[in-house]
Amino acid sequence: MFKNITLEISLKPFKETTDEYIQSVCRKVYEQWKPLVKNRETVSIMMWSSDGSELLDYTGDPDKEFEWARYVGTANKPLIGDMPAETSPHIRKQLYMKNPPVMTYRILKTIVDAFKREGKRLFPDSVIRVGTTFDIGPEFAVSDFKYNRHKEVCSGTGCGDFGFVDATALLKGDTRPYAAYPCGIPDKTPMGAFLGAQANAFMKDMGFDYIWLSNGMGFCYEPWNSFGKIYDGEKFYAERLPETREKVLLFWKLFRDNCPDYPVETRGTNFSVGIDYASDGVPLYDIYKGGFNITPPPNSPWAAINDDVGIEVLGQLTRNCISPEKDYMFRFYLHDVWWMNSPWYDRYESSPYDIYIPMALSRIDESGDICTPSLFNILSVDNSKGDMPESCVNEVIPHILKAEKDAPDEPSPLVLVYPFREYTTAIDEENLREMYFCDTFLQNAINCGFPLATVVSADNFAKHSFDTYRKSVLVVPAAVYNKAAEERLAEFAQAGGKIIAFGSRDALDKVKYPAKKVEIYGETEKLFEALSEFGYSIQFVKETRSPLPVMTVHRSNNAMLFSVYNRDTTVETGLKFPLGAPVLNGFSTKLTDGCASYHFNKSVHAECRVFVKQKSGVVKAKEEPPVNMKYRRRIRISGLSDASVCLFGESYCKDSCIVTNIEPDGTPVPLDGWKVVTDAENGTYLYAENVSGEISVCMPNK
Repeated sequence: MFKNITLEISLKPFKETTDEYIQSVCRKVYEQWKPLVKNRETVSIMMWSSDGSELLDYTGDPDKEFEWARYVGTANKPLIGDMPAETSPHIRKQLYMKNPPVMTYRILKTIVDAFKREGKRLFPDSVIRVGTTFDIGPEFAVSDFKYNRHKEVCSGTGCGDFGFVDATALLKGDTRPYAAYPCGIPDKTPMGAFLGAQANAFMKDMGFDYIWLSNGMGFCYEPWNSFGKIYDGEKFYAERLPETREKVLLFWKLFRDNCPDYPVETRGTNFSVGIDYASDGVPLYDIYKGGFNITPPPNSPWAAINDDVGIEVLGQLTRNCISPEKDYMFRFYLHDVWWMNSPWYDRYESSPYDIYIPMALSRIDESGDICTPSLFNILSVDNSKGDMPESCVNEVIPHILKAEKDAPDEPSPLVLVYPFREYTTAIDEENLREMYFCDTFLQNAINCGFPLATVVSADNFAKHSFDTYRKSVLVVPAAVYNKAAEERLAEFAQAGGKIIAFGSRDALDKVKYPAKKVEIYGETEKLFEALSEFGYSIQFVKETRSPLPVMTVHRSNNAMLFSVYNRDTTVETGLKFPLGAPVLNGFSTKLTDGCASYHFNKSVHAECRVFVKQKSGVVKAKEEPPVNMKYRRRIRISGLSDASVCLFGESYCKDSCIVTNIEPDGTPVPLDGWKVVTDAENGTYLYAENVSGEISVCMPNK
């Protein structure tokens, strides 16, 4: 259940700056999103006013104008008038409207106050927060600070000809007055100290409640690149780790010394924990344990931007397998306010796979409980033209609410045991190489249909009862670097637990517990093959160049939920699980040698409560009205032929469902021969053999 919903917005909708117009825009935002935000503990507005330079430049003068995000395209590019309008925004920038309004700090405060006032009026029982943002790059607003006066803070390849702000940089002295430095910046002032002090003054005066650090700020030097200070694409420089880690942690210490109380939310990089540490030395464990009052980074937007769902999923799982607090975030890329695209329409094509797949992910916490995101961000509620189309809101909200309803409540069939602490405190080149290529292999495997959906840290796994994992196959990097976890894995395997270990040949040779071993320097399909050892068969029939579907399978309410992104709808997916072929509700499937065949649409989110062992035939599961006061729900299964069938009722009635025939007048007639089975590996379900024809599973009224 989401306890905080954050609506991200730029200043573009404020096309006029009268008090009445400002209030009307704030009211419209809340009214549009009311079905999602009502009854939430907290409702937040996150404002992309500029790129954070309004914070860096702030002097304390409320009537001073500031540069704001009023462009489409890279804002720090020249405004070249003789180029045609269709020129790529990566080459030229353009104003989002004719004669956009002038923005001052006083107007910004008026907007902040209006959001708080209107939010409290509409949602009196919710906490209303408004946050500000800071970005490291040149995209969002013209920055005289970053790209003229203090170029020394920008480094890395960044974006085009422009660098990114390096959180560990030292500022050159200047005599310009700033709110926190009225006599100017002393030479060699650390960026962390300056940013913290300015943020503290700016947020206090403007009425902001928190700050969002965007695009890897505070984490690494190259947030968009899988190479960096530690790995240059050919060699890992482990000797650079101590200095790199120390500088990053110093940024957070200095920032918090100067901005001690305001919460910090973070975007992070585009990669997973292992890739981040091996390439750029991101000391995420130490940051999390440093008491800096930050929210862990959410999933990156790369599923939308470059179709890499694998790195989005792996990044979300690994960076959130532990967190500073219990809460962590899912962020959905609805509109883009800078680059003339609205992902819901023109990247996702109105397909909700990037809602259902990330929201199928979960972690197992220290106590052994399943945790799902409790924080939800929408980037953004306005588009590049400053419009807020109603249709977009109305189309996505039902999917968000359904994904929330179907959230995981048990460990998924596949659980990643991830050495979070061990990876982000490693000190030698061999470990860096192993984690980098293990994460890369897993990223590619997810992109090829490996249905990973749950994560647990190696430290936490070592503390848990085996009962937590009886229904799951553990997926484990061969080099865990954790003696307690390795001993626990050995005990789990000896007790009949299922494990897939993956890694380099050298790392696999050192695995002492029984496991299916997969070498990472090879085809990612080897992980399909590995699953077959434990009764799972996931096969694809496709044309040579067709990309494979991305899939998650998670458990919720005693069912398995399949969420699929099928990038090529000509691809045929074959599924067989330990209890039989999964027959998805609302689907017909052809069985061949006991394997169910599906041609999925581009986006699928489907419930599965029926598993069938049957050699061939076409089997269908269909939701039907119960038309009987005794029952609340009825699913009809047809096409059975001498089949063994497992039926899973909802959690409240998993041992009290009735299997029936249906008389011509609609009366359900209970069938004999069905028994309730409870086993450690599958849970509770109804089971019968030699079943033919058509049946219904009826769930009683609560």
